[in-house]
Amino acid sequence: MVLHRIGRDRQGPFDSLRTDRLGRFRFTFPADTTALYLLTSRHHGVQYFSDPVHTNPERPDTGIVLAVHDTASSAPLTLEARHIVISAPEVDGSRNVVELLSLVNEGPLARIPSDSASPAWSWRIPAGAIRFAVSEGELAAGAVTRSGDSVLVHAPIPPGARQLTVEYLLEPGTDRAAFPFDAAAGSVNLLLEESGASVTADGLMAADSATVIQGRSFRRWSGSIAEGDTILIGLPARGRGSRLAMGVLVALVGMSLVWAGWRAFRRGKRGVIVSPAATRTDDPDTLIDALARLDAEQAERVERGEHSPDADAAHAAARAELKARLERALAGPA
Repeated sequence: MVLHRIGRDRQGPFDSLRTDRLGRFRFTFPADTTALYLLTSRHHGVQYFSDPVHTNPERPDTGIVLAVHDTASSAPLTLEARHIVISAPEVDGSRNVVELLSLVNEGPLARIPSDSASPAWSWRIPAGAIRFAVSEGELAAGAVTRSGDSVLVHAPIPPGARQLTVEYLLEPGTDRAAFPFDAAAGSVNLLLEESGASVTADGLMAADSATVIQGRSFRRWSGSIAEGDTILIGLPARGRGSRLAMGVLVALVGMSLVWAGWRAFRRGKRGVIVSPAATRTDDPDTLIDALARLDAEQAERVERGEHSPDADAAHAAARAELKARLERALAGPA
Protein backbone atom coordinates (compact mmCIF):
# COMPACT_ATOMS: atom_id res chain seq x y z
CA MET A 1 0.00 0.00 0.00
CA VAL A 2 1.28 3.47 -0.91
CA LEU A 3 0.05 6.67 0.75
CA HIS A 4 0.06 9.76 -1.49
CA ARG A 5 -0.14 13.41 -0.51
CA ILE A 6 -1.56 15.96 -2.98
CA GLY A 7 -1.00 19.48 -1.72
CA ARG A 8 -0.38 22.95 -3.08
CA ASP A 9 3.36 22.91 -2.40
CA ARG A 10 4.19 19.28 -3.13
CA GLN A 11 2.59 16.08 -4.43
CA GLY A 12 3.52 12.43 -4.52
CA PRO A 13 3.93 9.27 -2.44
CA PHE A 14 5.41 9.70 1.02
CA ASP A 15 4.89 6.39 2.82
CA SER A 16 4.34 2.72 1.97
CA LEU A 17 3.96 -0.64 3.66
CA ARG A 18 2.94 -4.24 3.04
CA THR A 19 -0.40 -5.48 4.37
CA ASP A 20 -0.61 -8.36 6.80
CA ARG A 21 -1.80 -11.78 5.62
CA LEU A 22 -5.44 -10.66 6.02
CA GLY A 23 -4.89 -7.56 3.91
CA ARG A 24 -5.02 -5.12 6.81
CA PHE A 25 -2.86 -2.01 6.97
CA ARG A 26 -2.32 1.08 9.11
CA PHE A 27 -0.70 4.43 8.33
CA THR A 28 0.03 7.01 11.03
CA PHE A 29 0.97 10.49 9.85
CA PRO A 30 0.47 14.19 10.72
CA ALA A 31 -2.22 15.31 8.28
CA ASP A 32 -2.14 18.63 6.46
CA THR A 33 -5.78 19.70 6.32
CA THR A 34 -5.10 21.70 3.13
CA ALA A 35 -3.92 18.57 1.28
CA LEU A 36 -5.64 15.46 -0.07
CA TYR A 37 -4.43 11.96 0.78
CA LEU A 38 -4.97 8.84 -1.34
CA LEU A 39 -4.02 5.18 -1.12
CA THR A 40 -2.88 3.10 -4.08
CA SER A 41 -1.99 -0.51 -4.66
CA ARG A 42 -0.85 -2.42 -7.75
CA HIS A 43 -2.04 -5.92 -8.62
CA HIS A 44 -1.45 -7.82 -11.88
CA GLY A 45 -0.15 -4.63 -13.46
CA VAL A 46 -3.24 -2.55 -12.62
CA GLN A 47 -3.02 0.45 -10.27
CA TYR A 48 -5.98 0.90 -7.91
CA PHE A 49 -6.86 4.13 -6.08
CA SER A 50 -8.85 4.80 -2.92
CA ASP A 51 -11.24 7.61 -2.16
CA PRO A 52 -9.58 10.55 -0.40
CA VAL A 53 -8.63 9.68 3.18
CA HIS A 54 -10.43 11.55 5.94
CA THR A 55 -7.92 13.54 7.99
CA ASN A 56 -9.76 14.34 11.23
CA PRO A 57 -7.46 12.92 13.95
CA GLU A 58 -10.40 12.53 16.31
CA ARG A 59 -12.18 10.24 13.83
CA PRO A 60 -9.59 7.95 12.22
CA ASP A 61 -10.56 6.73 8.76
CA THR A 62 -10.81 3.02 9.53
CA GLY A 63 -13.43 2.13 6.93
CA ILE A 64 -11.42 2.30 3.69
CA VAL A 65 -11.39 -0.88 1.63
CA LEU A 66 -9.17 -0.88 -1.44
CA ALA A 67 -10.18 -3.88 -3.53
CA VAL A 68 -7.88 -5.30 -6.20
CA HIS A 69 -8.92 -7.76 -8.89
CA ASP A 70 -7.62 -10.50 -11.11
CA THR A 71 -7.70 -9.74 -14.83
CA ALA A 72 -9.15 -11.13 -18.07
CA SER A 73 -9.44 -9.82 -21.61
CA SER A 74 -12.91 -11.38 -21.78
CA ALA A 75 -14.36 -9.67 -18.69
CA PRO A 76 -17.77 -8.32 -19.83
CA LEU A 77 -18.39 -4.59 -20.14
CA THR A 78 -21.70 -2.74 -20.44
CA LEU A 79 -22.17 0.64 -22.10
CA GLU A 80 -24.49 2.03 -19.45
CA ALA A 81 -24.86 5.47 -21.01
CA ARG A 82 -23.77 7.48 -24.06
CA HIS A 83 -24.62 11.17 -24.26
CA ILE A 84 -23.96 13.22 -27.40
CA VAL A 85 -24.19 17.01 -27.69
CA ILE A 86 -23.83 18.73 -31.07
CA SER A 87 -23.54 22.50 -31.12
CA ALA A 88 -24.53 24.85 -33.90
CA PRO A 89 -21.77 25.37 -36.50
CA GLU A 90 -18.85 27.69 -36.03
CA VAL A 91 -18.23 30.49 -38.49
CA ASP A 92 -16.16 28.09 -40.61
CA GLY A 93 -19.00 25.54 -40.66
CA SER A 94 -17.46 22.98 -38.28
CA ARG A 95 -19.64 21.65 -35.46
CA ASN A 96 -18.41 20.86 -31.97
CA VAL A 97 -19.39 17.43 -30.62
CA VAL A 98 -18.99 16.26 -27.03
CA GLU A 99 -19.58 12.64 -26.02
CA LEU A 100 -19.88 11.53 -22.40
CA LEU A 101 -19.86 7.77 -21.80
CA SER A 102 -20.30 5.51 -18.79
CA LEU A 103 -18.83 1.99 -18.92
CA VAL A 104 -19.74 -0.58 -16.29
CA ASN A 105 -17.65 -3.64 -15.52
CA GLU A 106 -19.88 -5.88 -13.44
CA GLY A 107 -16.87 -7.78 -12.10
CA PRO A 108 -15.25 -9.59 -10.51
CA LEU A 109 -12.38 -9.38 -13.08
CA ALA A 110 -10.67 -6.28 -14.43
CA ARG A 111 -10.92 -6.01 -18.22
CA ILE A 112 -7.51 -5.79 -19.93
CA PRO A 113 -6.38 -5.80 -23.59
CA SER A 114 -5.78 -9.24 -25.05
CA ASP A 115 -2.35 -8.09 -26.33
CA SER A 116 -0.26 -4.94 -26.64
CA ALA A 117 -1.82 -4.06 -30.01
CA SER A 118 -5.46 -4.49 -28.98
CA PRO A 119 -7.68 -2.16 -26.94
CA ALA A 120 -9.56 -3.20 -23.83
CA TRP A 121 -12.68 -1.61 -25.35
CA SER A 122 -13.61 0.61 -28.29
CA TRP A 123 -16.48 2.50 -29.89
CA ARG A 124 -16.98 4.41 -33.12
CA ILE A 125 -17.56 8.07 -33.87
CA PRO A 126 -18.62 9.65 -37.18
CA ALA A 127 -16.16 9.14 -40.05
CA GLY A 128 -14.23 12.28 -40.92
CA ALA A 129 -14.30 13.82 -37.46
CA ILE A 130 -11.38 16.19 -36.82
CA ARG A 131 -9.50 17.63 -33.81
CA PHE A 132 -10.25 14.67 -31.58
CA ALA A 133 -9.38 15.19 -27.89
CA VAL A 134 -9.93 13.30 -24.66
CA SER A 135 -11.35 15.44 -21.88
CA GLU A 136 -12.61 14.84 -18.36
CA GLY A 137 -13.18 11.28 -17.24
CA GLU A 138 -11.96 8.48 -15.03
CA LEU A 139 -9.43 7.01 -17.44
CA ALA A 140 -6.12 8.69 -18.18
CA ALA A 141 -6.22 10.76 -21.37
CA GLY A 142 -3.15 8.93 -22.70
CA ALA A 143 -4.99 5.61 -22.42
CA VAL A 144 -7.63 6.68 -24.96
CA THR A 145 -6.63 7.13 -28.61
CA ARG A 146 -8.26 7.39 -32.00
CA SER A 147 -7.72 5.19 -35.05
CA GLY A 148 -9.85 6.21 -38.04
CA ASP A 149 -13.45 6.31 -36.86
CA SER A 150 -12.71 4.16 -33.78
CA VAL A 151 -11.90 5.33 -30.27
CA LEU A 152 -9.64 2.84 -28.48
CA VAL A 153 -9.39 2.40 -24.70
CA HIS A 154 -6.02 0.84 -23.87
CA ALA A 155 -6.19 1.10 -20.08
CA PRO A 156 -7.39 -1.73 -17.83
CA ILE A 157 -11.01 -1.28 -16.76
CA PRO A 158 -11.55 -2.51 -13.19
CA PRO A 159 -14.95 -3.56 -11.83
CA GLY A 160 -17.33 -0.68 -11.24
CA ALA A 161 -18.40 2.31 -13.31
CA ARG A 162 -15.95 4.41 -15.36
CA GLN A 163 -16.74 7.65 -17.17
CA LEU A 164 -14.90 9.29 -20.02
CA THR A 165 -15.46 12.29 -22.23
CA VAL A 166 -14.20 12.98 -25.75
CA GLU A 167 -14.59 16.03 -27.93
CA TYR A 168 -14.17 16.51 -31.67
CA LEU A 169 -15.42 18.52 -34.63
CA LEU A 170 -17.57 17.56 -37.59
CA GLU A 171 -15.64 19.14 -40.43
CA PRO A 172 -17.12 22.00 -42.49
CA GLY A 173 -19.49 20.84 -45.19
CA THR A 174 -20.70 17.77 -43.26
CA ASP A 175 -24.40 17.24 -44.06
CA ARG A 176 -24.79 13.77 -42.55
CA ALA A 177 -23.33 12.23 -39.38
CA ALA A 178 -23.64 8.59 -38.35
CA PHE A 179 -23.08 7.44 -34.75
CA PRO A 180 -22.75 3.62 -34.78
CA PHE A 181 -23.42 1.50 -31.69
CA ASP A 182 -21.34 -1.68 -31.67
CA ALA A 183 -22.64 -2.27 -28.14
CA ALA A 184 -26.12 -1.66 -26.79
CA ALA A 185 -26.53 1.45 -24.64
CA GLY A 186 -29.17 1.50 -21.93
CA SER A 187 -29.34 5.29 -21.68
CA VAL A 188 -28.78 7.60 -24.65
CA ASN A 189 -29.31 11.35 -24.78
CA LEU A 190 -28.82 13.33 -27.97
CA LEU A 191 -28.89 17.13 -27.87
CA LEU A 192 -28.92 19.20 -31.07
CA GLU A 193 -28.70 22.96 -31.15
CA GLU A 194 -29.73 23.32 -34.81
CA SER A 195 -33.48 23.40 -35.32
CA GLY A 196 -33.17 22.23 -38.92
CA ALA A 197 -31.31 19.00 -38.14
CA SER A 198 -33.10 15.66 -38.53
CA VAL A 199 -32.64 12.49 -36.46
CA THR A 200 -33.27 8.89 -37.47
CA ALA A 201 -32.81 6.33 -34.71
CA ASP A 202 -34.81 3.38 -33.43
CA GLY A 203 -35.18 3.60 -29.67
CA LEU A 204 -34.96 7.39 -29.33
CA MET A 205 -37.90 9.68 -28.75
CA ALA A 206 -37.92 13.46 -29.09
CA ALA A 207 -38.70 15.48 -25.97
CA ASP A 208 -41.89 17.56 -26.02
CA SER A 209 -39.99 20.77 -25.29
CA ALA A 210 -36.55 22.18 -25.93
CA THR A 211 -33.77 22.12 -23.38
CA VAL A 212 -32.40 25.60 -22.68
CA ILE A 213 -28.77 25.86 -21.59
CA GLN A 214 -27.35 29.29 -20.83
CA GLY A 215 -29.93 30.89 -23.08
CA ARG A 216 -29.32 28.46 -25.96
CA SER A 217 -32.02 26.06 -27.08
CA PHE A 218 -31.30 22.37 -27.72
CA ARG A 219 -33.70 19.74 -28.95
CA ARG A 220 -33.35 16.48 -27.04
CA TRP A 221 -33.87 12.82 -27.94
CA SER A 222 -33.69 10.15 -25.23
CA GLY A 223 -34.01 6.38 -25.01
CA SER A 224 -31.88 3.29 -25.56
CA ILE A 225 -30.03 1.98 -28.61
CA ALA A 226 -29.63 -1.70 -29.51
CA GLU A 227 -26.34 -3.29 -30.53
CA GLY A 228 -25.69 -2.78 -34.23
CA ASP A 229 -28.03 0.22 -34.59
CA THR A 230 -26.95 3.69 -35.71
CA ILE A 231 -28.10 7.24 -35.02
CA LEU A 232 -28.26 9.12 -38.34
CA ILE A 233 -28.31 12.90 -38.24
CA GLY A 234 -29.05 15.12 -41.23
CA LEU A 235 -27.44 18.54 -40.86
CA PRO A 236 -28.70 21.76 -42.47
CA ALA A 237 -26.69 24.29 -44.40
CA ARG A 238 -24.00 26.16 -42.52
CA GLY A 239 -25.09 28.73 -39.98
CA ARG A 240 -23.39 30.58 -37.18
CA GLY A 241 -22.95 29.30 -33.66
CA SER A 242 -20.54 29.09 -30.79
CA ARG A 243 -18.75 26.31 -29.07
CA LEU A 244 -20.51 24.51 -26.21
CA ALA A 245 -18.53 24.66 -23.00
CA MET A 246 -17.52 21.30 -21.56
CA GLY A 247 -18.76 22.30 -18.11
CA VAL A 248 -22.26 22.90 -19.45
CA LEU A 249 -22.44 19.35 -20.78
CA VAL A 250 -21.26 17.88 -17.51
CA ALA A 251 -23.82 19.96 -15.61
CA LEU A 252 -26.59 18.76 -17.91
CA VAL A 253 -25.99 15.02 -18.04
CA GLY A 254 -23.65 14.43 -15.12
CA MET A 255 -26.52 13.48 -12.85
CA SER A 256 -27.61 10.65 -15.12
CA LEU A 257 -24.09 9.21 -15.19
CA VAL A 258 -23.69 9.46 -11.43
CA TRP A 259 -27.11 7.81 -11.12
CA ALA A 260 -25.96 4.98 -13.40
CA GLY A 261 -22.90 4.37 -11.27
CA TRP A 262 -24.98 4.53 -8.10
CA ARG A 263 -27.43 1.96 -9.50
CA ALA A 264 -24.54 -0.38 -10.25
CA PHE A 265 -23.22 0.13 -6.70
CA ARG A 266 -26.63 -0.52 -5.15
CA ARG A 267 -27.11 -3.67 -7.27
CA GLY A 268 -24.09 -5.09 -5.50
CA LYS A 269 -21.53 -4.67 -8.28
CA ARG A 270 -17.98 -4.94 -7.00
CA GLY A 271 -16.24 -1.63 -7.60
CA VAL A 272 -12.70 -0.62 -6.92
CA ILE A 273 -13.56 1.17 -3.69
CA VAL A 274 -15.96 0.36 -0.91
CA SER A 275 -16.41 3.71 0.83
CA PRO A 276 -16.89 4.03 4.58
CA ALA A 277 -20.37 4.69 5.87
CA ALA A 278 -21.54 8.27 5.48
CA THR A 279 -20.81 10.41 8.49
CA ARG A 280 -22.81 13.42 7.33
CA THR A 281 -25.64 14.30 5.04
CA ASP A 282 -25.35 16.39 1.89
CA ASP A 283 -27.92 17.87 -0.43
CA PRO A 284 -27.70 15.99 -3.78
CA ASP A 285 -28.52 19.08 -5.86
CA THR A 286 -25.73 21.02 -4.17
CA LEU A 287 -23.24 18.21 -4.80
CA ILE A 288 -24.27 17.93 -8.44
CA ASP A 289 -23.72 21.67 -8.87
CA ALA A 290 -20.32 21.35 -7.19
CA LEU A 291 -19.33 18.55 -9.55
CA ALA A 292 -20.36 20.61 -12.55
CA ARG A 293 -18.41 23.64 -11.32
CA LEU A 294 -15.34 21.53 -10.60
CA ASP A 295 -15.35 20.02 -14.09
CA ALA A 296 -16.04 23.38 -15.73
CA GLU A 297 -13.06 24.93 -13.93
CA GLN A 298 -10.82 22.04 -15.00
CA ALA A 299 -12.05 22.36 -18.57
CA GLU A 300 -11.15 26.04 -18.53
CA ARG A 301 -7.65 25.23 -17.24
CA VAL A 302 -7.18 22.66 -20.00
CA GLU A 303 -8.46 25.17 -22.55
CA ARG A 304 -5.89 27.74 -21.33
CA GLY A 305 -3.10 25.15 -21.23
CA GLU A 306 -2.62 25.66 -17.49
CA HIS A 307 -3.11 22.08 -16.31
CA SER A 308 -0.38 19.67 -15.21
CA PRO A 309 -0.18 16.06 -13.99
CA ASP A 310 -0.27 17.27 -10.38
CA ALA A 311 -3.24 19.57 -11.01
CA ASP A 312 -5.03 16.78 -12.88
CA ALA A 313 -4.44 14.41 -9.97
CA ALA A 314 -5.77 16.97 -7.49
CA HIS A 315 -8.86 17.49 -9.65
CA ALA A 316 -9.43 13.73 -9.90
CA ALA A 317 -9.14 13.36 -6.13
CA ALA A 318 -11.56 16.22 -5.44
CA ARG A 319 -13.99 14.81 -8.01
CA ALA A 320 -13.82 11.35 -6.44
CA GLU A 321 -14.62 12.80 -3.02
CA LEU A 322 -17.63 14.72 -4.35
CA LYS A 323 -18.93 11.64 -6.18
CA ALA A 324 -18.56 9.52 -3.06
CA ARG A 325 -20.53 12.09 -1.05
CA LEU A 326 -23.22 12.18 -3.72
CA GLU A 327 -23.52 8.40 -3.75
CA ARG A 328 -23.94 8.40 0.03
CA ALA A 329 -26.53 11.16 -0.16
CA LEU A 330 -28.51 9.24 -2.81
CA ALA A 331 -28.27 5.99 -0.87
CA GLY A 332 -29.76 7.56 2.24
CA PRO A 333 -29.39 6.12 5.73
CA ALA A 334 -27.70 2.73 5.92
